[in-house]
Amino acid sequence: MYTYGQQVWGSVDINRRVTITASNNTFTFNVDDSSYTITIPDGTYMTTRQRHESELVQAISKVASAQNIPVKFILGGMHYDEKYNVLILEHTDTSNEHVIDQFAGNAIDTLFGQVKFNLPPRD
Repeated sequence: MYTYGQQVWGSVDINRRVTITASNNTFTFNVDDSSYTITIPDGTYMTTRQRHESELVQAISKVASAQNIPVKFILGGMHYDEKYNVLILEHTDTSNEHVIDQFAGNAIDTLFGQVKFNLPPRD
């Protein structure tokens, strides 16, 4: 059985080719009032819904792991009128609720958008 930590789901469809440059490479957010900034390396990243894989999420995860940020970045699948993929931030603590908020940076519209869901820890 998998236990989930606090999750915050974005609203932007990243199921496409995304090009990151200096104009859209920073993503900032807070976790329990601590601020974090991720600078995504320039490049073109592909996300494939059919295989549930994302080079973009892998790049973000690699940068974040070097900073000891207490969240992991995962690819989420949504299905409203169409199927699409979004970026999810999930806290590494699977027992307690946490506040993950204050999303900003010049990459916000490229990879996250608005908070679609904010889900507490669960089994």
